[in-house]
Amino acid sequence: MSKTAAFQPSILTANRLVDGVVVFLDFEGAWSEALAEAVVAHSPDEVRALEDRGAYDAARNLVVEPYLVDVRENGGRLTPIRYRERVRAAGPSMLADVPGYVAPAAAAQSPAPESELEEAA
Repeated sequence: MSKTAAFQPSILTANRLVDGVVVFLDFEGAWSEALAEAVVAHSPDEVRALEDRGAYDAARNLVVEPYLVDVRENGGRLTPIRYRERVRAAGPSMLADVPGYVAPAAAAQSPAPESELEEAA
């Protein structure tokens, strides 16, 4: 007699191709850096839809290696079950030690230094 395991809610994650940042597929079909914005699959059909979207975006070179992550929903918060995924969702843990590192969100908002603009000209 086989026991059927309860379905585990899942989200889709990948790395953005242009900068390698961890991203999650959101409700609008875009890739977000925020775990809280991830769309959650609650059925096998929804899981297949997420996988199809991940394969489509990977083929279009938007993301690399999309895969499913099992999550718990607790009071409106998503928490990945596996420790590895919790670390990925929290972001880099040692970049303060890397000389010259600028977070992707900060780099997109700050203008290039004048010396870089002069070199490009």
